[in-house]
Order: sequence, then C-alpha cells, then structure tokens
Amino acid sequence: MKIRILSVACVATAAALLTACTTASRNSGACEQLMRSKLAETSSDTLRVSHRGAAIRGSRVVIEGSIEHMQTASEAAASAPRVASAPKGASAPRVASAPGAASASLVASAPGEASAPLVASAPKEASAVVNVAAKPVKPKKVMTPAAAECTFNGEALAVFRWLAPAKLVAPVAPAAPVAQAASAAG
Repeated sequence: MKIRILSVACVATAAALLTACTTASRNSGACEQLMRSKLAETSSDTLRVSHRGAAIRGSRVVIEGSIEHMQTASEAAASAPRVASAPKGASAPRVASAPGAASASLVASAPGEASAPLVASAPKEASAVVNVAAKPVKPKKVMTPAAAECTFNGEALAVFRWLAPAKLVAPVAPAAPVAQAASAAG
C-alpha cells in the first residue's frame, strides 16, 4: 500500500514538473515569435536569437539576440570616414606657378614652413589638380544588440516590452504624483 502511494506521488510530481517545463518552453517560444512580429512591423531586418531565459514556471521570459541590418549604399556612404584635407603648413608639397621658371626641378623651401617644400613649375603644370578618388564603400552587415521581455499569466501574455535597442524601447510613464500628494495630505 505504501509503495503505491509513493509511486503515485512520484508520477504526480514528474507530471507537475513536466507541465511547468512545457509551459516555460511554450511561453518562451511565444515571446520569441511576438518579438519577431513586432520587429517585422517596424523594419525588414533579421532577428537572431542567442538566448531564451524563463523564470518562475515561464511567467517571465527574456529573449536576447541581435538585429542584423544590411546597410544600403547610401547608409554605407554616410557612415564612411571622410577624407580630410591637409591643414595649411602640413608636410604636403605645395605647387606654385612661376612664369619665369623653365624647369620643373626647382625646389626651394617656403619661408616660415620648413616641412612644406615649394615646387616651382611652368604655368601649364600649376593648374593641374591631383584628385584622389575614394574607394566605393561596400554595404556591410550591422549587428545591433536586442532584448525583449514578456510577462505571462499562465499561458496568456500579459506584457510585452523591448529592453534594447533604444529606438524600439517605449518610454516609461512617470509615476503618478497624485498618489504622493494624497499620502502627504493624509
């Protein structure tokens, strides 16, 4: 008789634990799908999930991962580093036109600028401009960390909120000052 009671208690405990595990698994799967659908509403980026965490029998679920965004050519060009021009007095050579100079091999140091040599050349060569073409920037994959939290009552979703990235996080409303005023008056 005692063995039967012990067997029934073990089976009931195993069933309860299995139910809690499946609830946590179902809730984390539902939270992940909701996270994907909310992201799809705002952009066409891809969500890569790296971690799913469930607490207290699946009543609170946190999904972590990253949002993969493929930059367009215009976004890549906008984020590319700019080529800065050399400041005046830097070590780059300066070309000066000398109408009376017959040879392009005249090199003299500029007064007050020891590191910037002055190259004298014929008038035709003075108007030539050397352009350095920047390489076209390839679009690249940008990874943005992402996280969302879901709170469940049993298997029914109660709250969904983004934890990251900042552009998806909804601002939290401040606490109502009415409650503070009522407690101070009473």
